[in-house]
Amino acid sequence: MSLKNDQELAAKLTDFDGDRYDVVVLASRYAKELKKKPEFRNQPTSAVIKEALDAILSNRITKDEILQVAVTNKAAEEKAAEEARLEAERKAKEPMKL
Repeated sequence: MSLKNDQELAAKLTDFDGDRYDVVVLASRYAKELKKKPEFRNQPTSAVIKEALDAILSNRITKDEILQVAVTNKAAEEKAAEEARLEAERKAKEPMKL
């Protein structure tokens, strides 16, 4: 983000009349989800948090949408972990090939 964008973000946060703590928690949660996307994977965390905060303050994403993304991603991660565990168990039971 450029200096102009930083100033706009600061102005949005200053003008925000809701609970700032909730916005910070949501931005942190959303940034964690954004970091999983390829376009954000290699960006610094501070830039991802700024993007998340801007998306929330600009109403591009809602609290409910963030929570839904988090729940969906968590379920997918748990499913992948379970599949990996089952595959590891299956391989451990296979006879060793020489």
